[in-house]
Amino acid sequence: MDMRKTLKGLLAFVVAVAFVAEAYISYRNKPMDRLYAEAAGYPQFYRGSGESVDAVRKLATYRGRRSTSMLLNLALRNNPLAPEAQTEAIKALQERQDPEVASPLANLLQPHEGLKTRQAAATALRNLPCKGECIRAILHYLERIWRGEPNYEDRIVHLPGSEDVAASLKEDQEKLYGTLYSVLRRERMETLGAIMKFHGVGSSDPSPFGLELVSRLGVHEACPYLLQSDREIQQLPSEFYKAPRQELQAALTSLNCK
Repeated sequence: MDMRKTLKGLLAFVVAVAFVAEAYISYRNKPMDRLYAEAAGYPQFYRGSGESVDAVRKLATYRGRRSTSMLLNLALRNNPLAPEAQTEAIKALQERQDPEVASPLANLLQPHEGLKTRQAAATALRNLPCKGECIRAILHYLERIWRGEPNYEDRIVHLPGSEDVAASLKEDQEKLYGTLYSVLRRERMETLGAIMKFHGVGSSDPSPFGLELVSRLGVHEACPYLLQSDREIQQLPSEFYKAPRQELQAALTSLNCK
């Protein structure tokens, strides 16, 4: 009989704890849901761009996986009613030092995304661990630009007399690229691994983009692989095999590979 009472008491205690926990979670989640709706610009909750940004800041005061997931959704969400809310969410995420958010943010590095969004993403990556897919996303974006694909702002036709605006945009773009280069330099071995795997450095067919990038970044660790590419290419007659010979020699010279 005592055992039954004990079990009943224990069961009642477990139920009570579960009830309290559920009540606390509900109490905590309800304001988070409201802040998310305001930040996202849902029609029934939208009160203005400034209020949406303020909602993001308040949401960022909550800790835990749920709030991080909400902030990430806002960071990846194109919100025409409050575009500043997107960049504010990106800023909030960089403070969390969560390696899992780096790759999704790196995927915002697309030419069709707005300059401010790309700038915010690049700045966040400078303060976050960037591995694997994150590095590949940066390389993909930089290669598209290297090949001449215009960014969103490059498609805007500027009227005569607005040369200063165009020059300012160009300067902002260069700062953005510089930020991304700094991330690649910080993660130099991860970057080198990606350049070898996806850009052929170390093979008889290294991509000109990969060769220029290792030179620009000053990745001296690439020298053995550049020399390997040089040895393989030299064995192939130039009249029968087109290889980026000049670009390879430029990279070898730039890095002083011997």
